[in-house]
Amino acid sequence: MILVGQYDSPFVRRVAVSMHYYRVPYERRVLSVYGDFDEMRGIHPLGKVPVLQLDDGELIYDSSLILDYLDERAGPEDALVPASGPDRRAVQRLVAIGLGLAEKSVEYRTETFRRPADKQEPDLAARLALQIESALAWLEPRAEKTWLHGDRLTQADITAAVAITNLKGKIPAFMPAGQYPNLDGLTARAEALDCFLAAPFSEA
Repeated sequence: MILVGQYDSPFVRRVAVSMHYYRVPYERRVLSVYGDFDEMRGIHPLGKVPVLQLDDGELIYDSSLILDYLDERAGPEDALVPASGPDRRAVQRLVAIGLGLAEKSVEYRTETFRRPADKQEPDLAARLALQIESALAWLEPRAEKTWLHGDRLTQADITAAVAITNLKGKIPAFMPAGQYPNLDGLTARAEALDCFLAAPFSEA
């Protein structure tokens, strides 16, 4: 398999960490949605990452769809998202907030870093900042135990930890020291796992 994208993307990295967790071997095709946009559009019509190319050449778009494929491949006993019932809904709810945190962080950085200063919209930036802070405040009390749901790692932990590491690396002002001790602990535990170490965050 070939995973297209860079580890500075929380969407690519949550797929990469999950693939290492499942011990699914893959090659990397390191392309940027900015620097390699034309080449990316040849792989994904919208020029987005991640893309997973299967051994037979089939392409799977979007991190959530790729993770759904990986869970199906792993089987219900080993999947990072429970197969059904309240546990499945609980994990999916946590994933939704973690993924939303990643999305709003990327949007905030695009608005405040990539967009020229005279084109930025302060009201939009303030709204995105409020969404980021709201997601962190919602996740913090739910991270008081070792893992977000149950007694083992789930996709909720992977998605949240990847999003928080990305936020700390790219917009650290949102994660001042000591403000979110539970999330700091969750992220530290997750980042120490082999599956995270095998796909390290990089700003480059």
